[in-house]
Amino acid sequence: MSEKRLVYVHDPLCGWCFGFSPVVRQLHDATKRRARWEILAGGMVLGDRVGPIGRLSEFLKQALPRVEGTTGVRFGEAFTTEVLDRGTLVLSSLEPSRALQAVKILAPDRAMAFANGVQKALYEHGLDVTSMGVLGDVAESVRVVGFEMEYLKVETYEKTLEEFRLVTQMGVTGFPTLLGFEDEDCRVFSRGWAPFDRVFESVNRWLES
Repeated sequence: MSEKRLVYVHDPLCGWCFGFSPVVRQLHDATKRRARWEILAGGMVLGDRVGPIGRLSEFLKQALPRVEGTTGVRFGEAFTTEVLDRGTLVLSSLEPSRALQAVKILAPDRAMAFANGVQKALYEHGLDVTSMGVLGDVAESVRVVGFEMEYLKVETYEKTLEEFRLVTQMGVTGFPTLLGFEDEDCRVFSRGWAPFDRVFESVNRWLES
């Protein structure tokens, strides 16, 4: 029997991914014994897009209530007021994605929890997730040992860039995206946010087929 894989493609800075994270956690818990899970980082904010959040503050102040109303998550006051009003926090997907790569190497079973922790650090507590200190604290909170040494390896950096290229080659153009793979077959279970019941119904039917 061929192996079935569920691949969650996200970006650490993606607000809709933060909104989708409770659905993904519930789905992961419900299916992890029947499918192998992988989490990929897509590289949403790289190159010329890297810069202070102040450039997006007004847009985010208008967009975040819609994310909250649709998904039920809540962005913390430390982010919605302090970070957005100050406007100096630099957004870059590279560092938190590289950190996720390090965790996947060291403790792949904790990668989902780490990714969720990074998004909470940013969107609930208003922390700088490009900071080694913040990323190290999240890694420690999910009991990952040797994080900083692995993060700093050139090989980890190169694997992070390879993952960005892989996501592009897969044709993923937005986050979050949930895919299912079996041999050469690929199913799209969600593009953007979707409620748990709807996604689980589709995934469960696929797993039972």
